[in-house]
Amino acid sequence: MSRSTPSTLWARWLRQPQKVWLRRALFQVHLWIGVAIGLYVLMISVTGSVLVYRNELYNATRADSLAYRLVSRLLELHDDLLGGEAGRRVNGLGAVAILVLAFTGLVIWWPGLKTWRRSLTLPRGVGWRRAIWHLHSLIGFWTLGSTVILALSGAYLGFPDAFQSLADRLDPLKAGAAPRVSDDIIYWLAYLHFGRINGIGIPCGGPGVCDQTVKAIWAMCGLAPAVLFVTGAIMWWTRVVRPRRVQSERRVADQRPQVSSARRSGRAKGRAESVH
Repeated sequence: MSRSTPSTLWARWLRQPQKVWLRRALFQVHLWIGVAIGLYVLMISVTGSVLVYRNELYNATRADSLAYRLVSRLLELHDDLLGGEAGRRVNGLGAVAILVLAFTGLVIWWPGLKTWRRSLTLPRGVGWRRAIWHLHSLIGFWTLGSTVILALSGAYLGFPDAFQSLADRLDPLKAGAAPRVSDDIIYWLAYLHFGRINGIGIPCGGPGVCDQTVKAIWAMCGLAPAVLFVTGAIMWWTRVVRPRRVQSERRVADQRPQVSSARRSGRAKGRAESVH
């Protein structure tokens, strides 16, 4: 049996990705990571989008009010899962898992050279199950960049020392040298997670239309993983959970006549023995 070389595997993935075993394996990875952290993704996505307007929410409430304390609690939930430093590290691991979801999702999204353009839009005239699949793929593709930025920066915020150590190893600090590129990358990585500097949307110069537009875009991008969770959960239910439930119910239904027949046979035998 001939073995597939990397070049032939790549060619097959470009033309007919559905037949490549690696794609099927990555689909399983994508599916079960999504199942495992789906509710976490929903929470971190929604709270992050709300907190894009953190300053506005604080300014709209009094410092000693319940609303102010709720915003502060929401911030703690998003930043460290109400668990301090340990919670922040868990958030870092969650961000790494989201990165894996993003890149495996990109591999799964690729439909082949002949049809890839059609996968950039939502088709009409398909059933609702197929429409959910296309919607999930479509949102995942068009928000891949923002998802990677948010997840990668989230991983940095969870493990800043690890990122700094990697930067020092790849780009060693030299006495009297100009600012390092790695420091600039880390600087922007942190600020891009929030989409703003000193409360103003990047790259706006102050409050106004630009600031509010950037924040609205960042909030919508932050909600994309939540929408992906919902559409993914619907697909998982209709393609995995529901068929298994139907099969299980059929097996139970098939066993019932056998049990009833055995009981009737047992009762008839008992009556016969009592007559004798």
